[in-house]
Amino acid sequence: MCVFKSFFSQKRFWGSLLGIIIVVMIFSIAFIGSIVNPAPKDLPVALVINDKGAELPNKTKLNAGEQYKQALLNNKDIPIKWSVIDKREEVVSEMNEKKYYAAIVIPENMSQQIMSLQSPSPHKPEVEVIINQGMNYTAANTTKQIIDQLLSKINVQIQDTIFTQLEAQKATLTPSQAKLLSSPLEVKSETINKVGDHTANGNAPVLFTQIVWIAVIISSVIHFVIMKKITNGRISIRSVFAQLVAGLLFATAIASTVLLFTDNVLNVKIPDLQKTFLFLLFTAFMFYLLQNAILNWLGLVGVPLFILLFLFSIPVLNLPPEFLPTVTQNWFYSWVPFKYSVEGLRNTFFFGGNDIGSYLSILGMIGLASLIIMSLSILKTTNKERSNVAVKN
Repeated sequence: MCVFKSFFSQKRFWGSLLGIIIVVMIFSIAFIGSIVNPAPKDLPVALVINDKGAELPNKTKLNAGEQYKQALLNNKDIPIKWSVIDKREEVVSEMNEKKYYAAIVIPENMSQQIMSLQSPSPHKPEVEVIINQGMNYTAANTTKQIIDQLLSKINVQIQDTIFTQLEAQKATLTPSQAKLLSSPLEVKSETINKVGDHTANGNAPVLFTQIVWIAVIISSVIHFVIMKKITNGRISIRSVFAQLVAGLLFATAIASTVLLFTDNVLNVKIPDLQKTFLFLLFTAFMFYLLQNAILNWLGLVGVPLFILLFLFSIPVLNLPPEFLPTVTQNWFYSWVPFKYSVEGLRNTFFFGGNDIGSYLSILGMIGLASLIIMSLSILKTTNKERSNVAVKN
């Protein structure tokens, strides 16, 4: 009984219980907080309306494209942010720059084709849907589902328009007309920047970034411990230089191993090994500079910060930004360094490596600032030096 009482009377016991509660809360926020109710909002979609209209039998003008445009733009119940673009070519160019998940293109003869459904030679009105799959596999598929529902409603509207006009004219339908009117709208779909097989449904850039960050954490800690042991904790220009050389060596090993192992063993489809290797090498080294800047100033206390940043980022990076709560978008996703690695790799995997300069620039600025902070750590005094100063005073 004394042992039992002594066990539960220990402050360490109750302190550890409080610590566990805090840890569970932190992990709950990290893994669930930002994704507890992921719902898309403001998905960027382009709308191209080229319809020139047609004249009805009663001499009035029908411009179906303009009608559908207004109906889509005024629909506040769908999680889409529309952008009206003049030309299809312009839309495709901007989709290659990852501005839109999808586009709807209404051709110039849309109204004429609708009117032809009442003629002896009917033609189905056509709408083109372009899906930008590489921008984000999940978001692109969700956007496609929403667009399919919208076009299904337009399909019904076309039927109602034709039936109303036929009824007013007391006209009859031929078998070919009746067949076409059962589903008058023809949707032509095209997928650009495709996410191919063996890319974890487009999540390979996220997974590569996570692997690199964890590997760099281990490398940084090992180098810091070695440096602290051989220098007695006194950081110098030579020790910083040694860290830089070691970091470059380890970053090369990490980038090479990730690519060679995933390509040859796990069969991950990597479109451009050389370009991907160079980007991963640069990213790994920038991560190394960032981590060592913190380690050189805070010591191993900085390691939990790296782990927490990683844990909070896992669920966030696996979701499209439009699925995240506004708070997470503005206060976390907007600055987390992983996103620049993920988006740069996404460009390399699915967009032919175009326009990765902006991501390299931001990662480079992070690395440069980290290098400066890391180098300034030579001015930091050790506990032993502070003790000696205190004794002299």
